[in-house]
Amino acid sequence: MSTGQWATLYRKTLLADVVPFWMKYSLDPRTGAINNCLADDGRLLSEDKYLWSQGRALWTFSALYNRVERRPEWLAVARGLYDYLAHRGRDDEGRWLYRLDAEGRVLERDISIYVDGFVMLGLGEYYAATGDEGAARLALETFGNTYGRLRRPGSYRIAPYAIPPGLKTHGVFMLYSHVYHQVGKALNRPEVAQVGYDFAHEILRDFYIPEKEAILEFVTLDGRFVDSPPGRVCLPGHVLDSMWFLISMFEDAGEHDLIRQCCRLIRRHLELAWDEEYGGLRLALDIDAQEPIFWQKADYKPWWVQVEALVATAYAYLHTRADWCLDWHQKVQRYAYAHFPVPAGEWTQWLDRRGHPGKTAALPVKDPFHLPRGLIYLIDLWERRIPEMVATPGRAVG
Repeated sequence: MSTGQWATLYRKTLLADVVPFWMKYSLDPRTGAINNCLADDGRLLSEDKYLWSQGRALWTFSALYNRVERRPEWLAVARGLYDYLAHRGRDDEGRWLYRLDAEGRVLERDISIYVDGFVMLGLGEYYAATGDEGAARLALETFGNTYGRLRRPGSYRIAPYAIPPGLKTHGVFMLYSHVYHQVGKALNRPEVAQVGYDFAHEILRDFYIPEKEAILEFVTLDGRFVDSPPGRVCLPGHVLDSMWFLISMFEDAGEHDLIRQCCRLIRRHLELAWDEEYGGLRLALDIDAQEPIFWQKADYKPWWVQVEALVATAYAYLHTRADWCLDWHQKVQRYAYAHFPVPAGEWTQWLDRRGHPGKTAALPVKDPFHLPRGLIYLIDLWERRIPEMVATPGRAVG
């Protein structure tokens, strides 16, 4: 398959398979939210609403409208999600809740600062679609609430995960670097975007361990390596996700040396994660190949890791024009399309090492985020940005 055919493949996957699945099976007209506990065939498994998923869905349907086609039905879904979140989603301290039941009763409160980040990201994209000042206000209030907590270790949790005592986690800084930068740009608030940019530098300064040539998930609060199971764990999918986030920020700042570093780390973590025996990118590893690996289902092949690899390799090719980017992109693409699509139109989410469907290691949800988001970015990269780059000599950063 040629690179020109990849854009066609990704557009078809998004518009003929993935979005129709969510429009058919997930919408809850009673609340305006989506049903986020679905089987691969679309069957409803629970009406519990995880606000992690509602915030992600708000981003996706807003982004479909902003970045793919201005279809009113997509904006209507986004509006329903926004109304649901705005009226039911926060506690009295402005923290976003974790899980509600079908009637809107609180089942779990503010036990994950990831929820706040995903909702804030959705609010920024919704504001870009509508200009709704209420969404801008909520996003800025969430920025104030989360930024204060992120600078106070121990003041927040990251369910369904946990931060080992005395350490900080790459996942949080990965998410919030992107969220603050994206929302700051959407709201024309450069001071918010700057915090995201500062977090991006913190990732490369603290979580990148040069002697391991890897970004690790947990380091000390002052950014030092810890030789323990938590300190040695690497989540390649987080790194691939993080690196294309950072590239997009460093593009704005003209930081070509840092873009080169991110591209190098994309390649390194693909090599670390690839399963030579069964194929696919595994979830977690110990950077020194010791046991035990400090992560549940470390040898699983989640859908989101493969999707983020596709986006990361496309970004790397945009900036390097290197053959390894195309080789890896095709390698991951072949594995993903051979193993994850299901007849109902979406992708199954968790495969064991041998490629058989398995149970989640995280939330018991299916939500429209990693796959449609990845496809949205891939369409833009392969349809517009990469062809423009190829037509403009001298733009690669090496």
